[in-house]
Amino acid sequence: MKALILNSGLGSRMKNLNTCKCLVELADDVTIFDAQITSMLKCGIDEFIITTGPYADIFESYARERYPGVNFTFVNNPQYSQTNYIYSIYLARDLLSDDDILLMHGDLVFEQNVLQDIIAAQGSVMVIDSTQPLPEKDFKAVIVNGFIKSVSIDTFDFEGGKCCYAQPLYKLLREDWTIWLNEISNFCNRDETQVYAENALNNVSHLMQLYPLDITGRKCFEVDNRDDLAYAQNTYKNMPDRIQTVYAGYGSLQNAHAILTEVKAKKPFIVCGLDNALVRQVLGCEAVYFKNFTPNPDYFEVMDGISLFNKEKCDFIISIGGGSAIDVAKCINGLDVSDTISLLEKPKVCHLAIPTTAGTGSESTCFAVLYKDNEKLSIEHRELIPDFVILDPTFLQTLPLYHKKASLLDAYAQAVESLWAEGKTPASKSYALGALRSFPRDIDGYMRNDPGNGLRILQAANLAGKAINISKTTAAHAMSYKLSSIANIAHGHAVALCLPYVWNHFLDCVRAIDESELSSVSCEAFIETFLKLDMPYIDIDNGTINEIINDLVVSVNPLRLKNHPVEIPEDVLKKMYTEILMPQISI
Repeated sequence: MKALILNSGLGSRMKNLNTCKCLVELADDVTIFDAQITSMLKCGIDEFIITTGPYADIFESYARERYPGVNFTFVNNPQYSQTNYIYSIYLARDLLSDDDILLMHGDLVFEQNVLQDIIAAQGSVMVIDSTQPLPEKDFKAVIVNGFIKSVSIDTFDFEGGKCCYAQPLYKLLREDWTIWLNEISNFCNRDETQVYAENALNNVSHLMQLYPLDITGRKCFEVDNRDDLAYAQNTYKNMPDRIQTVYAGYGSLQNAHAILTEVKAKKPFIVCGLDNALVRQVLGCEAVYFKNFTPNPDYFEVMDGISLFNKEKCDFIISIGGGSAIDVAKCINGLDVSDTISLLEKPKVCHLAIPTTAGTGSESTCFAVLYKDNEKLSIEHRELIPDFVILDPTFLQTLPLYHKKASLLDAYAQAVESLWAEGKTPASKSYALGALRSFPRDIDGYMRNDPGNGLRILQAANLAGKAINISKTTAAHAMSYKLSSIANIAHGHAVALCLPYVWNHFLDCVRAIDESELSSVSCEAFIETFLKLDMPYIDIDNGTINEIINDLVVSVNPLRLKNHPVEIPEDVLKKMYTEILMPQISI
């Protein structure tokens, strides 16, 4: 896939601009161009076609000096003041006809996870945001029968369609791009060069399959004027990828060595359940491996890890595995060595998390779970979020089937719970809705180890983790922990058993639901997914079931229940557990 970045405009609305608009700074030593290029490099895009206009020499010198090893091709539009970017695309057409295209305007600022979603999308897509009001002077897209049929500044209504906020960020499969590019050529050959390229798109959209990609409140916007720039600078510093660097895609594990080089790590401490020859090959450096921990990590296992880390004087930590491995690494990195649980003021070293399951989202949260004397302990510190994440779906292909299913159900439940949690915010809702887009659409392909579906599910789990990092989980998770240990089932399996009962109780208690929050999923759809995955029945001795149910009710953390939107009395909890555990009753 090639990236086409349109940077041939005058930027006249910026006023007193003496350089290309894409070279204005979002932060110290970070321009809009830097933000775009680094995000794309992290996602595996390595070939860039860039159109230029004024200040072309300054821009080209900046790009080549800043990124000497990157494959840039610059196409200058000498008529930049008399034409629109449709003509710039036309001039570059011979470079753009042989591949899928990632197309964006050079003044776009976006979250990296938005870009990840675009690249992972199944078909051709354009960014829309159903949560935003229609802009007066910027692009709007009209959606008819699930496809984008018109893109315009002036469009507000379209017969049989829905008009949405849109941004000029596209992924175009070769067959769709060819149709659009040919019509762009027709326009330019008729000397219609002062219009938007979207004018040509609107003529041929009926021949294409261009889907809307709803980013549901995540950040993607253009910088047109000084007010936009001020907003961009304030927003950029708080974007998730400013806190955490994420590499995504097949083969993205190869970035691990570059990360170690970047932070000048000499002796990493690697927390992993199993030895992995591929990891050893990629890292290619002296490392200390720690494997002595269980699926429900014990406090004393973590203490052993801390002792080994300190003894070996390691300067970096890498976690490879599911939530347990990542949680252990967080605890080793953030806990003090003492008889009581105490957190350091800040983690010891930088942390790279490489999840091998699509489920817990631990790589994007600031909390961890461990157990002491069989009691669950929750550790939380805002700086426990790993500094780097690699989302490489290659690992999913060897995941045992049961754990593959259970981890997916955990991510699904996290996204749902985040939508109704008392701690939800617009940002958490955005991440949750982004995650739910892949459930249950991609599950069949994910179970078949299809590359595209696997990447989308892995990214959905990551977004669900981002959602609960803000909102926290609710009753279904609170009910699941003891159930998991008593029934000897995976955490995601236990959560999935609890969620429908919690969900239906919630629906019974509220008179109305904000459709924008739960429009992407229904309880019935979740149950259908659970049944489709054919999870094993839990085996509980009926002779002790009343005692077990009482233990389960007592185990539920009341603090988690406070984050639930409706009260769940003890008798209701007891009824839920009874229905979950009775073998003749299924969800």
